[in-house]
Amino acid sequence: MTHSAGPPPGRRRPNLWHWLSPRGSRGFVLGVSMAVGGLAGGARSMVDGEGIWTAFGIFGVGVLGVVFTIAWIVTYARER
Repeated sequence: MTHSAGPPPGRRRPNLWHWLSPRGSRGFVLGVSMAVGGLAGGARSMVDGEGIWTAFGIFGVGVLGVVFTIAWIVTYARER
């Protein structure tokens, strides 16, 4: 008797997307807070003349928050 081609029985390889995907409402709130605070703070620092690298750093937090929020929405849509 021969075995069929395919992965052997037992543990499968872990799905990295499953581990990194944000879950729960706390992840959504964190993403929205980062987006609002980062984008508004970046605009404020540019108006106040804090420096270009400070403004870009704060904008980076805002962009990361937007990405995190979109990832939460995509994960929620896949699971529902």
